[in-house]
Amino acid sequence: MLTFGWGEILLVLVIVIIVVGPKDLPKLIKQLSSFTKSIKKLSREFKSSLNEIADHEDFKDVKSSLNEVNKIKDDLDLKGKFKSEIKSIKETTNIIEKEVNDLKNLENEVNSTKEKSTLVEKDVRDKNKNKTQDEADLI
Repeated sequence: MLTFGWGEILLVLVIVIIVVGPKDLPKLIKQLSSFTKSIKKLSREFKSSLNEIADHEDFKDVKSSLNEVNKIKDDLDLKGKFKSEIKSIKETTNIIEKEVNDLKNLENEVNSTKEKSTLVEKDVRDKNKNKTQDEADLI
């Protein structure tokens, strides 16, 4: 907006006094005040007429129907629904992949323990064979 400092205001007053003259200055002030009053009156009338137009039942019906259309539009937000569904599918696949990896790790652990147990059983059999061989040698 336009902002005036004290220097600009003083300069304008001096120019107005020089151009209009001190005699006609009161008439100019009256004309300016009546002009501002008429502008204020016009703006009030314009605003009240716009408010009257806006208060008509037809416009209220149109406004309510537009609000209903906006609600339907929000309900039919397919893009948002697709995004949420895709996000949930991605989360589900991530969970399944994690569980599959956990099962693979568990299977690997079971296999390694089986291998260890077979090695231990083999060692025990070998020791038992050696004992029986030693016992046979003693007899």
